[in-house]
Amino acid sequence: MDIRCDHGRITAIEPAGSTDATGEILDGGGGVVLPGFVDTHLHLVLAAAAMEQVDLARCTSRADFERRLAERAATLPTQGPDAWLLGHGWLETDWGGDLPDRSWLEACGDRPVVCFKHDHHAVLVNDVVLAMLGDAEAPPGGTIVKNADSRPSGLLLESAAWQLVNPIVPKPSIENRRRTTIAASRHLASLGITQVGTMTYAEDVIDVLDAIRDELAVGVAVTMLDRTLPIDEPLGRLEALERDDRVRLVGCKAFLDGTLGSRTAAMLADYADRPGERGMLVELAERGELLDWIEFVVKRGWRPSMHAIGDAAARLALDACDHAERIARETGVAPPEIRIEHCQTVDPADIPRFAPGNRHASMQPTHMLDDGITVERSLGPERLDAFFPFRAIRDAGGTLSFGSDWPIETPDPIEGIRVAVTGRDRDGRVVPGERTIDVATAIEAYTTNPRRALGLPSVAVRVGDPADLVILDRDPHTVDWMNEVPAVRATIHAGRVTHDPGVR
Repeated sequence: MDIRCDHGRITAIEPAGSTDATGEILDGGGGVVLPGFVDTHLHLVLAAAAMEQVDLARCTSRADFERRLAERAATLPTQGPDAWLLGHGWLETDWGGDLPDRSWLEACGDRPVVCFKHDHHAVLVNDVVLAMLGDAEAPPGGTIVKNADSRPSGLLLESAAWQLVNPIVPKPSIENRRRTTIAASRHLASLGITQVGTMTYAEDVIDVLDAIRDELAVGVAVTMLDRTLPIDEPLGRLEALERDDRVRLVGCKAFLDGTLGSRTAAMLADYADRPGERGMLVELAERGELLDWIEFVVKRGWRPSMHAIGDAAARLALDACDHAERIARETGVAPPEIRIEHCQTVDPADIPRFAPGNRHASMQPTHMLDDGITVERSLGPERLDAFFPFRAIRDAGGTLSFGSDWPIETPDPIEGIRVAVTGRDRDGRVVPGERTIDVATAIEAYTTNPRRALGLPSVAVRVGDPADLVILDRDPHTVDWMNEVPAVRATIHAGRVTHDPGVR
């Protein structure tokens, strides 16, 4: 089969060898052509910055953790903004379960050290940073963890991390952020990705993404993260920007709760391993402002997106969906496409509420790699079917739109499909419970559905479709995903080859 692309569109599909070979030619080498992958939920500018931080993922011990940081510390100046040592990706279960504290950072000397946990909902800091915070109290929806002596351990959770630590960490220069973001987009293209939905702040859109839109290897749909009411000012700045297929605003996001790994996801029942604890609501949800926020977003004409990992948060998000749709009816507009982000636990009674076609279960299968290892401990065996309920949502007529949450997890869609199809965690064990889906459903969740969630025209590899395509080395529908996976041979975005490792 020959596919001709002109001006970003598919203009002809003909038998192999029958199309005039003019312009740039890409030989797929007998591979299989699919619509390009779409990552519904990642953090492009944040992921770009993380690529230059110390990678603390898969640390096998405290010694390994300390060694990685000490090696980077030895290369940094001792004063000024560049003296800050930043790391990301640590997860206590990688080395046995003991939470780190500020003593783990002593080898880094008297420089400021900030290490973001794998889920970015917790952060570990050293004494230098704690001194900068002084006697600050944890904001609502956050925790400053204390040792037995009532002194801060160095760990800050949820809004304590976001509101106390994040604002004092020096940002890289705008030039550096632009350079790394371009590199990050090219990495995504190498994975077969043609479009992304990025969660980011207005400042990053204006300073970084808008200026490099011509150099990005993927199309970028922006969901604004600024969320403290009122949001008129940052939203107005984004609405004033040029909007096209390269970079455009599609909606706004709210956080409702925390994460399973930190036991801060808001649950309807106690955590099995922490009796009396049910996580926490945060920000707009904690302040009772969620319905006001979603009403404002809908009336402004944008798509709401809500972070909801615990089943209590998922129920609250679904209630907000009901309210948003009532507002749409009252104002005479079409119901907005709404994304409920993560949906890592959903009470079975709430599964049918995903049926309306405008409600997207915006899930990240690769989050199950680590959370699947501890789910029986955190939730208990009686709630396993509520964990990552891909199949139940699909069977109820719900819409699955997949992504990665990069840099929290790998942005590789092939790995995401593998997890959704096999149900395996990072240790290779099939997580107990009924949740896996077939390959066709998983591919649809990485191609067709995300495009609708982000307001993109559909791609079904037909004449007239946008030329957003990926070429795999074999048919993913016939692969034994338990033992092998297909590989990306080439990626085409808007008719332009964005990844081609040399297949000619």
